[in-house]
Amino acid sequence: MLEKMVKAAAAACIGGALAGAPGAIAQEKISLTAGSGLALASVGTSELANYFLPEVNRRLAEGGRYQIEWTTGWGGTIAGQFDMFEAVEDGIVDIAYVNTLHEGAKLPLEQVTFVTPYGVNDLKSAMSIFNALRERIPAMDEQFLKHNQRRLAVVGLHNYDILSTFSIERYEDLSGRKIGAPGLAANWLTGTGAVPVTGALSEYYNSLKTGVYDGILMFQSGLASFKFYEVAPIVTRVGFGSQIVSNITINEDVWQGLPQEVRDVLGEVASEYEDRLASRTIEQASAGLKTAQEKGATVVAMSKDEVRRMAQVLPNIAKTWAAEADSQGLPGTEVLNTYMQLSRDAGVELLRDWAE
Repeated sequence: MLEKMVKAAAAACIGGALAGAPGAIAQEKISLTAGSGLALASVGTSELANYFLPEVNRRLAEGGRYQIEWTTGWGGTIAGQFDMFEAVEDGIVDIAYVNTLHEGAKLPLEQVTFVTPYGVNDLKSAMSIFNALRERIPAMDEQFLKHNQRRLAVVGLHNYDILSTFSIERYEDLSGRKIGAPGLAANWLTGTGAVPVTGALSEYYNSLKTGVYDGILMFQSGLASFKFYEVAPIVTRVGFGSQIVSNITINEDVWQGLPQEVRDVLGEVASEYEDRLASRTIEQASAGLKTAQEKGATVVAMSKDEVRRMAQVLPNIAKTWAAEADSQGLPGTEVLNTYMQLSRDAGVELLRDWAE
């Protein structure tokens, strides 16, 4: 025992001498707060908490110069879904999973995928096309900077369909039915006779259970985790497309105050977060459909001819959206035309070309 104590004391003395030696680098600790309005059941939040933050720390540890001490708040403990964008803007949280689909007034250009349904079904393609769009049109990211934050990563959801308490074979079956829909997705129901109700994930289950909604527009990857099939047991595969719905953003003042090495690591990990999240989301979509069926839900695909009819009954919501953005001095038409061209270049089968 005495021998071990002597060795430990000697090691401590040597360590202290090295720490004080000329040229030794003292590790700088940086305190940051990260949050999400969604719980860890959300794959985007889960990947932020369990991959993004630890991986940033791991890489910084390799450099030996910086360490981030994270304070985290998930599931709305810092700010809710509808308030997280403003929380980042005001510096209440430094880095966050922000549901930009609920920020149409402040981020109009970000909504382009939501006004061009029946297009890109594959999530990886949707994210790739969207990132190419960002590179071509700087105004996409300038929207965020106007609200004191910088985009680190885009987040998408794999293919929206309809979950309902009733059967849907033709779009006319939606007539008079109350359908919960997020943000601009409510426009997908225009002309069908459905009654769209703006809602959020946190409200869907109880609203379906109590009859406030007869159905919801829902992304496939959330079927298993949110269990909406328990109260809306019919899954109609329509194929509204994969959507860009969220972003990981950082407060711009905080970003400007970070050392370049830390910025570089955040950017690298954010890019990998996108790739991991897309793969995991697609896997969850497949597993979600399987789970829904195993739990007794009916999963049916609307015929392609019927989906085409449903797409054609819509007014050109994309042109209307683009004109409104143009009137605000934003490049709405340019964003729309470029997005559709990038989709065509990627070989996407468009049931409707919204730029026409």
